[in-house]
Amino acid sequence: MPKKQFDLYTFVAGAALEAGKPFPMECNCGGVVTIMPPFQDEYVVCPRCESKIRMLVIEGDPGYIIGADPDGTPRLLPVQGSSKPHPGKLSASEREAILARVQEQIEAKDK
Repeated sequence: MPKKQFDLYTFVAGAALEAGKPFPMECNCGGVVTIMPPFQDEYVVCPRCESKIRMLVIEGDPGYIIGADPDGTPRLLPVQGSSKPHPGKLSASEREAILARVQEQIEAKDK
């Protein structure tokens, strides 16, 4: 079985890269990689757990994107480098309202 190219994937705000200022990128293990401009690579290596993390650049400056758990349940995924609040910093009611709207949109599409 060939070795996988990347251990983890993360989303990065395009606006953070365009701003040209360093910003912290958090690994799942709690390690932090400081992204320094100009950033040219598609991945970084976590200094704590040595995971190879591929960065997927998202246009603009969203605080999160909508993803899904393996069972299809919508989930808020953080966008690294965003100036907007991390989804974990939103109140439970804010997160629930966003996810309820997403669920409604999914159900409307399925009809």
